[in-house]
Amino acid sequence: MIIETSDNRFFRVRETGNRDLAHVWFGVAVKRSKGAWIEKAKAREILVRKAASRIVETA
Repeated sequence: MIIETSDNRFFRVRETGNRDLAHVWFGVAVKRSKGAWIEKAKAREILVRKAASRIVETA
């Protein structure tokens, strides 16, 4: 799933699978290129908060 954060960044996210981390996703920064979402250079997986994020695309 692709989401946009409140600071206008885009991430490909997945659930953490941990009840204590239900308020965040694991995410990798992505960008739109030629109609497809690709990972940014040197992107690594980080925690992305769910609050104030909107879903852009579901897979």
